[in-house]
Amino acid sequence: MKDLAETRSLCPNCLRVVPAKITTDGVRVYMEKFCGEHGETRALLWSALKLYTRALRFSRPGKPAKPHVENIVRGCPFDCGLCPSHKQHTCLAILEITDACNLLCPICLADSKSPPRWSPTIEDIEIMLKELLRCEGKPTAIQLSGGEPTVRKDLLEIVMLCRDLGFKFIEIDTNGIELAKNPILAKDLADAEVSGVYLQFDGLSPEIHQTLRGCDLSKIKEKAIENCTRAGLGITLAATILKGVNEHQLWDIVRYAISRRAIGINFQPFAALGRYPQNLFNPLDRVTISDVQIGIEQQSGGKLKAVDFLPVPCPDPRCSSLLYAYYRQDGELHVITRLADMEQLIDKYSLKNEFIEFDNLLKAIADELSISGSFMRNLKPQAVGSSLRLLLEYLRPEGFFSIGCHFAQDAWTVDLERLSKCCVHELREYGRLIPFCLYNITSISGGKIYRGDLPPKSSGAQRG
Repeated sequence: MKDLAETRSLCPNCLRVVPAKITTDGVRVYMEKFCGEHGETRALLWSALKLYTRALRFSRPGKPAKPHVENIVRGCPFDCGLCPSHKQHTCLAILEITDACNLLCPICLADSKSPPRWSPTIEDIEIMLKELLRCEGKPTAIQLSGGEPTVRKDLLEIVMLCRDLGFKFIEIDTNGIELAKNPILAKDLADAEVSGVYLQFDGLSPEIHQTLRGCDLSKIKEKAIENCTRAGLGITLAATILKGVNEHQLWDIVRYAISRRAIGINFQPFAALGRYPQNLFNPLDRVTISDVQIGIEQQSGGKLKAVDFLPVPCPDPRCSSLLYAYYRQDGELHVITRLADMEQLIDKYSLKNEFIEFDNLLKAIADELSISGSFMRNLKPQAVGSSLRLLLEYLRPEGFFSIGCHFAQDAWTVDLERLSKCCVHELREYGRLIPFCLYNITSISGGKIYRGDLPPKSSGAQRG
C-alpha cells in the first residue's frame, strides 16, 4: 500500500477523533485509521485511483461566511456551527421541517419515524432563515426536507415564508407519496413558484423498492411524476445506489428520467448513516462515486464517459460530481462539458465558490467558444445575438439534463479536511449550520454526534 495523504477522521465505533491515512494499492483508494480503544479499521473510498487523482485537480480555496458559533471550544467536528475554522460558506441549506415520515424505510439516513420529535414552528423557521441570511449575506438555495416535508399541513406557508425572505431556489425533498395522492398539492407548489421536487427514485423494479423502502413504490413514483409534470413542477430524481441491489440500473434510470422529462438525476452511493440493515453493508465492498461514473460509461456503451463528470469545486471535489448534457428529439444525450476545458473555466469565470448552476456554466462555455470561434462555422449565416444565443443555435437542444453524484461521508470514510470545505449544510435551531454528512454521522452501534437534538424550546438566536 502507498500513502497518499494524512488527515483526521472518526472512529466508527466511538466517534472519537483519530489519525487517518488515505492509501492506495495502485488501483483503489482506501482510508485507514487507528483508535487506541477499538484498533484499526479500513474502508474503500474510491474504486479508481485515476479518477480520484483527477478530482483533486479541481480543488479550489473556499469562501467562508460569517460564523454562527464564534468560539471554538472542543474543536472540529464538535463545535458546529459553522465555527470560524470552517472554510466554505453555504451553497445549499437543508431545512428539515419535520422528522416524521409516512414511510418506514429499511434504509434512512435521517432514521425517520412517527410521531415527530422535531417540528419547528413557523416562528422558529423564520429565526433560522434570518440567521442564515446574516451568516451568508444573501439568500442561498434551500431544500425543504425531513422526514417527509409534505406531511406538514403548513408546507405552503413555509414555502411562502422562504420566498418573502428573498429565497428564490426552493426545492422539496420528497418520497412522492403525497404528490401521487394529491395532484392539487403539486399544482399549489408550482403556483407558489417552488423550483422543483427532489424525488426519491431508486430503480425500476419492485425488488429494489422492497429492499430499500420496504414496499413496492413503482406506481406511486410514476403517479407523482405524472402529477408534477402536469402541474409544471420540475423533477430531479434521487437514487440511493447500494452494492448488489441496483448499481446495474444506472443507465436505465437515466433513460427513464429523460423519457419523463425530468430535469436530471442525482445518484447517491449508499453511506452507512442513520438506519440500515447491517448485512447490506461492507466498508470494503461498496459503491463509490467512481463506480457510478464508470458504471454509467459501461452501461451506456460509452455514450457517456466517466471523465465527462465534472468534480464540483465549491465543496471538496471528492464529494460531488456533475455531468451537464442536452438531448434532441431522439432522446440521445450529448455532453456539454466536452465543449471546453472545464478546469480552466472554473477559474476564468469564477465558478469555484458556488454550486455550478447550469445557466452560469452554459454562459461561460458560450463566452469561451465565442472567443475561440470554434462553433461559428456551424451557425446559419444570419445567426446573430449573444454568445449564449449562438451556442443554443449551435446545439439546437430539445431539453437539458444533468447527472450528479454525491458520495456522502459516513463514520468509516469521514475526513475532517473534507468536512471543513463542506457547502451543503443542515439548518438547525436558531440558525446553526452543520455539514450534511457530519450531521448524519452514525456509529456502528447507532450513536450520533448531532442528529437527535430536541426541538427548539424557545425563540431567539443563540450564538456561542
